[in-house]
Amino acid sequence: MTEHRFENIGWTVGNHCNASCGHCYSWKVRKDSSEFLTTDDVDRVVEQLVRLGIKTVNLGGNEPIYTHGPDIRRTILPYIIRALADAGLPVGLTTNGASFFYLDKNHHDELLLINDIDFSLDSPFAVEHDLNRGARLHRLIVKSIARSVELGIDCSVITCGMRANFDKDYLSTFLSLTKMLGSEFRINTLKPVEPTLIDEMPTAGQFYEGFAFLMDNTSCITLGESCLTAFTGAGTEGCPCGTSSFRINAKTKDGRIPINPCVYAHEYKAGDLLTDDIFDIIVSPQFTDFGNRRKDIPQVCRDSGCEFLESCRGGCTSRAYLVNGTLNSKDPYCPQEYQDQFGRPDLPVEPEIGCYEGIRVHDNYLCTWIGEVNEDFQDERWTSLDQFTNGHHGDDDDDVLPVSRHHQVDVALLGGDSLARVDEAVPVRLGPTRGRA
Repeated sequence: MTEHRFENIGWTVGNHCNASCGHCYSWKVRKDSSEFLTTDDVDRVVEQLVRLGIKTVNLGGNEPIYTHGPDIRRTILPYIIRALADAGLPVGLTTNGASFFYLDKNHHDELLLINDIDFSLDSPFAVEHDLNRGARLHRLIVKSIARSVELGIDCSVITCGMRANFDKDYLSTFLSLTKMLGSEFRINTLKPVEPTLIDEMPTAGQFYEGFAFLMDNTSCITLGESCLTAFTGAGTEGCPCGTSSFRINAKTKDGRIPINPCVYAHEYKAGDLLTDDIFDIIVSPQFTDFGNRRKDIPQVCRDSGCEFLESCRGGCTSRAYLVNGTLNSKDPYCPQEYQDQFGRPDLPVEPEIGCYEGIRVHDNYLCTWIGEVNEDFQDERWTSLDQFTNGHHGDDDDDVLPVSRHHQVDVALLGGDSLARVDEAVPVRLGPTRGRA
């Protein structure tokens, strides 16, 4: 039997979503399929995961309640949750609020089987978040987090860190909101699945200064960013994708369920869980090429005399590939290059990492960070949830751009691209309850 270290994986259970995010990493590959999972498919996938020895499964990628297109009444998400739980696999859920609301109302027992939930917010402010999502979802998120806390389900606000929302001002605002809500805070920095998104990635300065600010004001629960591990001396060494985690894709238009070593690495899809043995898929060239980068470390890193070689191990594989076009390349947030140019970032050394009780399904899954705001943290600008539900980041009534600076388009219109840049701001006029304290 093939030896492996795969433990924590993600599963995209459908192709439909009720939002249209301008930075979506999966819409391009989901949009052409109208195939739906069956309960037999689910049983087959779960059986394969159990044989492989997987420890946790997170459901996300689309809005998970939509397993059968927009007809929410046909959903088999409750069946999927129970099948995983019955197999002894802790289940996580990433949602824009819709899945949580539907489960709480119609399948409460299955909701209570979930280990932890990530609620997606692109901005602390309703106007900005809803514009970027193409749907009014901010209020639903706020209510759902309150309900999750009431039910005792561990939860976090999950944010895609982009150039427009990953600075100290925004991050301080996010921490203020999560403190009011009683949730944790999770960050995945933007991975540019299409070239047009590269300019929306946080700069290297934003990346290191932003995480230094976060780790100074939170207790760290998960640290899966090996570029940060290089400086902290704690956390994941090298990229977990393709070595300890992978992604199960939504059912394709030809009826397959492929997997890929990283949710962002669409070009590395392999196999079909319905017809292939999972042990054969994980030794396919797509998986070994991707996973060996962490083991072997890119030659360009080895040749640079990097002092962080063993802890960073080339950084995030998908980020390097998507920016540079090759696996044998440095992470654009290379810690050695940053230190040589700007000095060591103000990150803590050997911080304590872990949650107070239980587990998080995103531990050692994806290049992610999770923290819980310190009790003594305070940003005096923010004193009420109304400031977030009725406000936006500007100082006055003004025009607003999507946080991602992009929107979804018909692939055929852009020669294969699914995201287009937004150049014109949307006028926003807010009522008197918007103002800051």
